[in-house]
Amino acid sequence: MSNHGIIQMHFRSLGIGEITRQLQEPVAMNGQVVVDGSAPNILRSKDGHGIIYDGRQDWAMWNAWANGDFTEADAMLATRWREQAATIDLDGITSEWKAFCDEYMQGARSIQDVIDRVDALIAQPGQQSNLLGMVYHFLEAPPAAQLMSSLLFATGSLTDVRAWAPYATSIARLGIVFCCCLTLRYITWRPTNVLDLQYLFYAPFGMVFVSHDRLHQQLWPATTTGAEFAWGADLKADLKRHVAARKAASEAREDGQPWKSYAEAFTPETSLIARLHSKYLKPRTGETSGPTGDFELLPEDVKRNFLEAIELIDEQDRLRGGKPGHRS
Repeated sequence: MSNHGIIQMHFRSLGIGEITRQLQEPVAMNGQVVVDGSAPNILRSKDGHGIIYDGRQDWAMWNAWANGDFTEADAMLATRWREQAATIDLDGITSEWKAFCDEYMQGARSIQDVIDRVDALIAQPGQQSNLLGMVYHFLEAPPAAQLMSSLLFATGSLTDVRAWAPYATSIARLGIVFCCCLTLRYITWRPTNVLDLQYLFYAPFGMVFVSHDRLHQQLWPATTTGAEFAWGADLKADLKRHVAARKAASEAREDGQPWKSYAEAFTPETSLIARLHSKYLKPRTGETSGPTGDFELLPEDVKRNFLEAIELIDEQDRLRGGKPGHRS
């Protein structure tokens, strides 16, 4: 079992599942997490229509990291990550892509120029075979995973790779842009960028993407997503302002002084958090937030779902030799 709670399905599994149609249809890229049903902390409800996520492992991990408590498994993962980075051959990548850039990136003067040229290229009917090959390359798709799409293309049933496999195409698009920008030296020359690029493959599955990595900021326009990029330093600064305002309001209340909700001091015009909250967390029309503190006040269907989730998680604990009923 991983030391991480796994929710989002791995990008490679998603892409290969899309081109083999094991997922039955193209991957939804609408800001919604695609749950990995094979993860050890993901359970299905009894009727098969619901997903139950056991987040205790995540909570324990993040709390431990916040306290500087790193396990032997954490150290091993960090060592493996550094070893992977050390084996990345940037000279090899640029040598491999030089001919491509010489042919298709003539006149490109910026990252946006590269993106524009890649988009124009993969839109051409005559380039669909090459695009399919790029999809295979960046997904590291084995021959068996290539068979179905190759046959469809050969018989003329697959004419637009972008429409047939939008998520797999988004990975190839990002990969092509990255390799070209690396070859043209438009992005930082660091081996770890090859690994950091993979975070952007998940951009279609969120509403907001927060990062303090310059590569993510530079290549964000090459992602295929409706999400918004937020620079990490800006978010941290706004969080500090919120924490300070909340503390001041709490102290005023305790001292018996006049006070009002600290949140009123932040508007979409003055606060990144308030703007993102206003844009992405809009309540549904005609609905208001329900009670949050008293279980008995919850709607009956919600209570049933909670009780079933507890029952299934307890059963999972029993199977693993744990103690059912424990809640952390």
